[in-house]
Amino acid sequence: MESRVGDVTVQRLATRIRELRRQHGLTLQQVSDAAGFSKGLLSKIETGGVSPPIATLAKLADALDVPIGELFDGQTPDATVSFFPREAREDYHGRLSSHNYKYELLVRGRARRDMQPVIISVDGKTYRFKLMDHPGEQFVYMLDGEMDYIVGDKVFTVRPEDCLYFDARQMHGPKLKRNQRARYLVVFSGQSRR
Repeated sequence: MESRVGDVTVQRLATRIRELRRQHGLTLQQVSDAAGFSKGLLSKIETGGVSPPIATLAKLADALDVPIGELFDGQTPDATVSFFPREAREDYHGRLSSHNYKYELLVRGRARRDMQPVIISVDGKTYRFKLMDHPGEQFVYMLDGEMDYIVGDKVFTVRPEDCLYFDARQMHGPKLKRNQRARYLVVFSGQSRR
């Protein structure tokens, strides 16, 4: 059952990205150039053949000039307040990507926000290490587990209740040993303040 829900979420995401690109009157090549990845990758994302990591989605949202939440949901919530109970959230599995992690988008919708909170879960047995970068700033708050988190040329051992805050244009990402699992809150800002 879980894989079906994940497949449905991937297909909804793919449809929404294609819809947004067409609404903006942009070609695959224009968006992929602006996002900094290949036209082939964007095509796979738009057909649901690839489940992109959050950093790729952040670059894609930036290229489409929309908040990252708009990639997941086309409904317009109240701009002054948003409430999303746990049962209304969907887990998004990165199993089709090279990273093998899952994340939960905590706040969805079209409203322009200065930040986007996400819960990420990774298991060292299946996770494939790769550093990423994207526009904006990022806050990490460790909920469960332990991992190393790399930002630029620094390595931080992160345990429950530890925090990181950094410019997300630096190469960054979690690094886990096979026996480690981690669950952490990430808050992305829309634009870097520098």
